[in-house]
Amino acid sequence: MSLKGKTAIITGGASGIGFATAEEFLKNGISKILILDLCENLSDDQETQLKACNPNSSIFYSKCDVSVKSNVAKSFRQDAVKWLGSIDILVNSAGILNESDPARCVTVNLIGLIDCTLTAMDLMSGDKDGKGGVIVNISSIAGLEPMPFWVTYSATKFGIVGFTRSLGQEMIYNKTGVKLMTICPGATETAIYNTAGTSILTFPWMFSYGDQLCQVFKTQKPEAVGKAVVKIITEGDNGSVWIASEDQIIPMTFQPNKFLAKM
Repeated sequence: MSLKGKTAIITGGASGIGFATAEEFLKNGISKILILDLCENLSDDQETQLKACNPNSSIFYSKCDVSVKSNVAKSFRQDAVKWLGSIDILVNSAGILNESDPARCVTVNLIGLIDCTLTAMDLMSGDKDGKGGVIVNISSIAGLEPMPFWVTYSATKFGIVGFTRSLGQEMIYNKTGVKLMTICPGATETAIYNTAGTSILTFPWMFSYGDQLCQVFKTQKPEAVGKAVVKIITEGDNGSVWIASEDQIIPMTFQPNKFLAKM
């Protein structure tokens, strides 16, 4: 799939991995992009930075808290339809790290992502007069291996992997024409990572261990993950899971689905 001339929505697109992905999309020819985030608007510097990536593209912004269903409905069913016409690509990048408020963490990271994904699929699905497309959900390496320092955050990221793999099955693709994939970034220099060592951990006595962990990983810039998103959209298989860590992009290998094999 080429990105040239396509339309895209990015949640959490005003900073970090989401903003870096928007830049990469524009550099690769996206014609219209809708950025969703919590702030009122993009700053003038952000708009200038994005426009420099592709002066011919149209850039739109909609304030959206993905944990609020009415926000999601407005941004997708009204704003996206009005400004983009149709949705070719969705990247769910919105997320928080908050072990002191597990409900909020789950609501934003997992339930919000699920709501955005299913709402977009309803608009994109070929069996509902949509054109199909691609959805990329941003998880984490904390969604592949146990993470004792931030257990709720880790649980949400495991949930993203399971949710996206479950949707990324042939029977669903054949009906909808929507391909779904997951990226699991490693240590990336975002606001979440920069506060991880000092944020409230699941158990406060783990502070020194969490801080030590943050020193071990070789970090990468958000741009590395943005490039990975472009790569898997153009090359990845439906249902695939990719690690984007230490500036490398590696596909995960899983055992065949034992449940579907019995059908």
